[in-house]
Amino acid sequence: MEQPRKKLIHKLSYKYRLVLINDASFEEKFSIKLTPMNVFVAFSSAIVLLTAIIITLIFYTSLREFVPGYTDTKTKRNLQQLLYKTDSLEQTLRAKELYYNNIINIMKGGNGLQDSTIAPGKPTSLYIIPAAGFSRFEPKPMESVYKKDLKA
Repeated sequence: MEQPRKKLIHKLSYKYRLVLINDASFEEKFSIKLTPMNVFVAFSSAIVLLTAIIITLIFYTSLREFVPGYTDTKTKRNLQQLLYKTDSLEQTLRAKELYYNNIINIMKGGNGLQDSTIAPGKPTSLYIIPAAGFSRFEPKPMESVYKKDLKA
């Protein structure tokens, strides 16, 4: 086990020379001594540095808008405002539904359901269906008696 590891480390420490020569005049333009370990470390460092630069560019510039999951700050603000308005409209709808149901109950002869200024629960539906036996077009017997008393 120790033998192959020593061979690998020994091979990685061999020195090689990289030389650039002018083809026409055979003049040496550039020369550098390299080991396989130096080349590996240089490429690994370059990859890590390039990755860090790309991540920094994405997080601190407007390039993050192109990454799925990140949105523009204006879009987030608009979404929050729309959620607030939606919640407000739902509360208003619930209050009006409760008020309408109170009116229906009173017209049927009841005492009313409850205080319509209290925040009600979630609405049962978006369309309010009148209670059974209640018609908007036919007057109830109590209404007829009340109208006769008023006319008299």
